Formats: sequence, C-alpha cells, structure tokens
Amino acid sequence: MIDLAIFLASLAGFAGLLLASPRHQQEWLRSKLAPRACTSLRLSGFLLLTSAFVVAGRSLGWGYGAVVWLGWLTIAAALVVIAHTNRERIVAKVRR
Repeated sequence: MIDLAIFLASLAGFAGLLLASPRHQQEWLRSKLAPRACTSLRLSGFLLLTSAFVVAGRSLGWGYGAVVWLGWLTIAAALVVIAHTNRERIVAKVRR
C-alpha cells in the first residue's frame, strides 16, 4: 500500500510539473493558465514529489526508502513522458 501511495504521489507530481509549462498547457488544455496557476502547479508538483520521498523514508527506512522512491519516481516519469509523447492518440480516443 505504501508503494501505491509513493507511485501515485510521484505520478501526480510529474503531471503537475508537466502542466505548469505554458507550452504543454497549450497542447493538453488548449489554453494557457494564469501565471499564478502555473506557480501553484509547479509548487504542488514539487510538494508531491517531496511528500512521496518523506512517505518512503518514514515507512521503509531512509536508506531503502530512497531507493524505492527513485524506482517509483522513474516509472512515474516514464509514464508521463509516454503519455505526453502519445498525446494525440490519447486525445483521439477520448473524443470518440
């Protein structure tokens, strides 16, 4: 259950960081967000990644938790990159 929490927090953190970029907002949301919203997304993305690290460290021990956190972080980042790369296919399937 801890692994799921670490993974979901990492995935949400990277998704927030992706959407904090005005270029990616235009691609995913079809409009740019206000600068304050960009700052909020960026801050919440970093806070989610940090909280995932803290959860991993406190529940699994700081040494092993850091390794587990990096593993889930890598998987979450890869999924966000894959989703962003295949954005057009995802949007086309959602619109059907």
